[in-house]
Amino acid sequence: MNTIFLRGLELNDALVINKWRNNSEIQKLVSTSFKYVSLEIEKEWVKSKMMDNRKDIYLAICLNDETQQMVGYVSVNDINYINRTAEGGGIVIDPIYQDGIVRYEVGLLIRELVFDHLNINRYEGKCLCEHTTSRIIMEATGYKLEGVLRSAVYKDGKYHDQCVYSLLRSDYYDWMERNEYSLASFAKKVKLLRGLYEKC
Repeated sequence: MNTIFLRGLELNDALVINKWRNNSEIQKLVSTSFKYVSLEIEKEWVKSKMMDNRKDIYLAICLNDETQQMVGYVSVNDINYINRTAEGGGIVIDPIYQDGIVRYEVGLLIRELVFDHLNINRYEGKCLCEHTTSRIIMEATGYKLEGVLRSAVYKDGKYHDQCVYSLLRSDYYDWMERNEYSLASFAKKVKLLRGLYEKC
């Protein structure tokens, strides 16, 4: 049984999301520039995501126990229903729960949503090139590096290169058939990739 589940955002989620958004340590792990956001603006943002989820889907990550505590959020963005494409909008997880298991399970659930339910053919992911953990996780789950956007993101006073990855529907089902998404297989790939990145 999964340790987490996903659900739609609710208005009272704004309080904890605002806490994470104003936490500079958490924001170092995302690709966007840091900025302080008021609780009122956060509430309006959450409400807008609740009321319009056709192109962008934002989901709360919650513990699958009696507390059902929200420990993060994740999104699928820029959904194109003609080309059957979408982009992973990133993931924010409370530092207490960044042990790897939560992120692994979120990946399983998001890929199921994207390919099995939304019928997406191409799912794209981006991260700053120096975010090696994000790169390792994508590569360990079948994403292919397609290229690098040079100086694409301004963050912390300088421009950063951004890696572009994609996972195709055919790749996903091939990996599913070979049981490549099992925790044991994932952990083995992460260990191998981490060793390769450390040598670079």
